[in-house]
Amino acid sequence: MMDEESLTVTYRLDRGEPRAPYRKHDSWEGRGDCVDCNACVAACPTGIDIRDGQQLECLTCALCIDACDDIMTRIGRPRGLIDYDSVANTRRRIEGQDIRIKLLRPRVFVYFGIALAAALVMLTALLNRADLDINVLRDRNPLFTRLSDGSIRNGFAFKILNKSREQRTLTLLVEGLEGALLKVAGSQDVGESATPYFTVKPDRLQSFRLLVTVPKGALADDATDIRFVLTEIHSGTQAAYDSIFRGPQR
Repeated sequence: MMDEESLTVTYRLDRGEPRAPYRKHDSWEGRGDCVDCNACVAACPTGIDIRDGQQLECLTCALCIDACDDIMTRIGRPRGLIDYDSVANTRRRIEGQDIRIKLLRPRVFVYFGIALAAALVMLTALLNRADLDINVLRDRNPLFTRLSDGSIRNGFAFKILNKSREQRTLTLLVEGLEGALLKVAGSQDVGESATPYFTVKPDRLQSFRLLVTVPKGALADDATDIRFVLTEIHSGTQAAYDSIFRGPQR
């Protein structure tokens, strides 16, 4: 049900009726300001006639207001025959009462409450957002590589998002693999280590190539759940990502 106090595009029935065509020098006695030119209907993108009253199809685009005001200016009548108004004010004018705009209505408080709740949720998410994030993508071809000494190696592409404004020095380790060695290509540490370190520039997303190698016989299954844990050296801030290490079928 439409709120009669709501401001929306409205045809002022009390002023426009009865409508009739207008010729220059015609008298305005006993008639309304609407000249039945249908300019408002032609301007409406949904093709409705706003003079029939407020309708759900109305987009409140106000094109009919502009069209009607242009016609009123041409024939020398006051603008605003179609304007932002309420059904209640139209009824008050017909009854000879003073018009008024009621701003503080129940729906105003409801909308304000919804907007405030949304703002608080967004603010909370902003204040509590992690400033360090990691994303890991395991190589699919090949699934694994068997080295000459019998050890198994998997390749990963991983991205680190540093949302802080300072360069960070980070260490990386993998949980769930006994004796695993990691090599981060593109970092200062070019060798294999259980906890390699590298740096990420401020406010930057950086991509690295990661090689994870486990000794021969260390795998109990062809698929092992693992977790990459990224740790900042100075603050201890951590980010983790779960993945899978693949090996030969048992």
